[in-house]
Amino acid sequence: MTTSIPHLDAVVVPCRDITRQRAFYERILEHPPAQAGSGWLRFDLDHVSLVLRARGDALFPREGQPGVMLAFRLDSRDEVERWHRRLMMAKVAVLDPPGTLPSGEFALHAADPEGNVLCLFAS
Repeated sequence: MTTSIPHLDAVVVPCRDITRQRAFYERILEHPPAQAGSGWLRFDLDHVSLVLRARGDALFPREGQPGVMLAFRLDSRDEVERWHRRLMMAKVAVLDPPGTLPSGEFALHAADPEGNVLCLFAS
């Protein structure tokens, strides 16, 4: 009997200021959350959901360091360049401008308001 590989359904990002994080992700994703509740919200991104959840419970204590990297695959290097221009115009902190990684992928790295890293890349 073989066990199936689990399907990643969601990435949960703990937030100190969920209102600020919501505004940031709505702005860069260009759509509102699909669902929201008390202390959390969910963006549907094709095959996976991005969930923002307020800190302050047993899973995500009030204090703690962020440290999540969200990697978004784009269709082309040109798309990476377009996202770079878009993020710069939106005054998002770009940590590394577009460039070729040792893996051969073309990527840029940016930060959300709480320091989580966004990687936008193309093969």
